[in-house]
Amino acid sequence: MSDAQAQLQNNPGVDTKHDAAGAKHPETGTSGNPQTGKEFEHAPENAHARLDRKDERSHANALADAERVEKLEKKAEEEHEDALRHPTAAALAHGNKPSSGAVKDEQILDDEEEELRKKEEAKAQSKEAHKPKHH
Repeated sequence: MSDAQAQLQNNPGVDTKHDAAGAKHPETGTSGNPQTGKEFEHAPENAHARLDRKDERSHANALADAERVEKLEKKAEEEHEDALRHPTAAALAHGNKPSSGAVKDEQILDDEEEELRKKEEAKAQSKEAHKPKHH
């Protein structure tokens, strides 16, 4: 006799098809699609209102969705930061010739970075030169 059958005989109110981790299909032993045995995928975009309190998603699903959205937001933010640093990157990534404005912007950014680097070096040299000398 399996544990599930013994548990059912000892306590008929116990649901052996489900556990604390979520619904388990008796044929596959895992949550997900019983025909394929694969985990269910995320719902299509805008299938759930993320801030809807009456949405019937479990707390674990809501947390997983929040983590997924947070990762997407971080990726979009990084892409935006990269686009600001390299104005020609978007055109080049799509196989297009960057506009003359984007090329000029990138040259200006490169010149500013070089100027800042030189200023930092000069500042470090000045700091070193004005260091008090101990005899």
